[in-house]
Amino acid sequence: MDRREALCELGTLLGAAIIPAHLPTPDASSAKQNTDVTSNSSRKRNVLSENWKFGADIKDIGEKEHWFKKDFNGCDWGKVQVPFPWDCYETALWQYEGIGWYMTTIHPDDFINNKRNSILFHRVMYYSKVWLNGAFIGENIGGYLPFDFNITHHLKPGVENTLVLRVDNKPRPEWLPGAKQIEWIQYGGILGKVELINTAYTYIEDLAIRTTLKNAGALISCIVNVANESNDASEMKLDLAIAKKEVIISKTVDIRLKPNKNTTVNIDLALDNPDVWSPDSPALYTATATLRKNGEIIDDLTERFGIRELRVEGTSIMLNGKPIHIKGVNRYDDYDRYGPVVPEKLLREELALMKSIGINFIRMHYPQSPNLLSLYDEYGFMVMEENTMCWWGVNWFGEATQSADILQFAKPALTKMIKRDKNHPAIVFWSMANESATDNAVGIKVMRDLLTQAKGIDPTRLVTFVVNGSPKAHLAFDQADIVCINKYPGVFGDTTCNHFSDIERLGYEPLVKELKEHRNSFTKPIVITEFGTQGIKGIHGDISYSEEFQAAYIERIWEGIKSVPGIAGGVLWCWADYFHRKYFITYAAYGPYGVVTVDRKAKQSLETLTRMYKA
Repeated sequence: MDRREALCELGTLLGAAIIPAHLPTPDASSAKQNTDVTSNSSRKRNVLSENWKFGADIKDIGEKEHWFKKDFNGCDWGKVQVPFPWDCYETALWQYEGIGWYMTTIHPDDFINNKRNSILFHRVMYYSKVWLNGAFIGENIGGYLPFDFNITHHLKPGVENTLVLRVDNKPRPEWLPGAKQIEWIQYGGILGKVELINTAYTYIEDLAIRTTLKNAGALISCIVNVANESNDASEMKLDLAIAKKEVIISKTVDIRLKPNKNTTVNIDLALDNPDVWSPDSPALYTATATLRKNGEIIDDLTERFGIRELRVEGTSIMLNGKPIHIKGVNRYDDYDRYGPVVPEKLLREELALMKSIGINFIRMHYPQSPNLLSLYDEYGFMVMEENTMCWWGVNWFGEATQSADILQFAKPALTKMIKRDKNHPAIVFWSMANESATDNAVGIKVMRDLLTQAKGIDPTRLVTFVVNGSPKAHLAFDQADIVCINKYPGVFGDTTCNHFSDIERLGYEPLVKELKEHRNSFTKPIVITEFGTQGIKGIHGDISYSEEFQAAYIERIWEGIKSVPGIAGGVLWCWADYFHRKYFITYAAYGPYGVVTVDRKAKQSLETLTRMYKA
C-alpha cells in the first residue's frame, strides 16, 4: 500500500476528528449559499477534469523528444486526477521539485466552431508551457493565479484535440516569492480547474463592483468592461441587475462598441436599507451584467459581492463605521493527503469550527483559490490577501541579492490578484510582501511602487506590507494604511523560552515594551500579523514544543497584545500544522505551529485559542 492509499483509508475518519466534542458544532448548512454564480450563464463552460494522463520528466528530456507532438504516444502515462498535486499521486513524488507533463483531449462537443474559445487554467504550479495539437500556444510563470489563452484558431472541428502541458515547479530566486529559501511546499502540477470557455466575439471581459454606504442606503458602482473582437461597430444594450435570491434593482444603458476595441461602462445603482456584509452577518448579493442585441442575449457575467465599507480612523480600522478588533489565524492551504486541493465538505467543516471559536480574520503568504475565498465570503471571515513576495532580499539563509527587477514579476502578479479577487467582500487588506528586506533604498522603493499600484487599482481596500522586528526603518509605511508586524519574542534568536517560567521575562515583557514603542512611533493602526510558537501533539510537560507550553505561550502573548491601547489585533501563527519544504528544515520538515495538526486533530492550544478569542 502506498502513502496515498494509506492516507485515503485514514481520511475517512478525519471528518469526525475535526470538531472536538467539547466545542459546539456549528450548523454550516444554515448559512450555505451557492458559490457557483456562473451555473445559469449563457456562456458555455466545460471543466476539463477527465482523461488526464501524467508523466514525470525527471531527466528533463520531454521537450527534446517532442512529448508535446500530437503523434507522441503517451498511452503509457498514468491516469491521474486533475486538479490534484502530483506530490500526492505516489510516495516517490512527495515534495518532487522538477518537471511533469500532462495530456488530455478536448472533445468536439466541448466547443462551438463559430464562437470565441478560450482555455482558462485557474492554478498551475509553477512554470507552464502549453501545446494544442502539437502547436505551442503560450507559457506562464507563476503558480497561484490564473492564466488563459485564446485557442479559437488552434481547435480543429469534428475531431478530438490533444492538450499538453509541461509544468516545472522548481523555484528560482528571480521569480516570486523572490527568496533564496521558501518555507512552504510549492505543490507541483495542476492545482485548480482547467476550463474551456465559449463566448461570442463581443463579450463582457470584466465586472467590478464597489460599494459605498450612504445614510440608510448604499451606492453600488459597477464598472463593466466590454470587449469587441470583431471588425464591426455595434450598438447594444447592457443590463445590470442586483439580486439577493431575486432581482431587487436593475438598470439598462445603451452602448456603442467600436471594432476591435474595449469599452468601459460605469453604472451606479442606489439601494435602500441594504443588508451589509460583516463577520457577524455576511450578507451576499449578486450582480449580473447582460449584453443584448435586438433582444438576443449575446453574453452575460455574474459576480457575487457584499455591501461594506472600510476606512482608517486614527489608530482604528473601521468596517461599516464601527471599529474592528482582529482575532485571526494564518492558514496555509495544506491539508494532509490533499495538499491544497481539499474537498469542499472538509473545508466547510473546518471553517465552521474556526468560526465557532471566535476567529474573524485569515491571512496567508500567497493568493488563495477563488473557491476558498468564496467560502470566506460566506462564513464571514475577513481576509488579508498577500502578493507572493516573501523573504525577498533577506540574508537569513546566506547572502542574497536584491534588485528592483523583482517588480517585473511582482507588479503583474499584484494586478492579476486584485483584478481576480476584487469583488470578494472578505478581502479587507491587500498586502505587498512578507518579512522582506524593505528597510533599504531598493526595498523602500519597491514597496512604495506596489502600494501606489494597489491603491490605484482598488481604492476601496486598505493596503500594507508585513515586517518582522521593528518597523521604524521600513519607510514605505508612510504610504500604507496600516502597519503590520510579526512578533515571536522568546521563540527565535539566542535567548529563547524553554520552560513556563521563561514566558513572562522573555516573551510577554519584551513584547509589551516593543508594542508601546511602536504605538508611539505611528499614528495609524498596528496589527500583529504573526505570533505563536511550536507545539507537537502528544508531547507534554514543562518544556518548549509541548502542547502545554504552546498553549501557555500563545495565551500570554495574546494578553500582551490586548494590553497595549491602539493595537488593532493579532493573527496567530498558525491555525494548522503544515509541511515544510524539504530544503527548509529546523527540527524536521514540518511546521508544528498549529492549534490543530495537518490532518486537523486538536491540540490543547485549540481550547486555549477558543478561550482567547471568545473572551
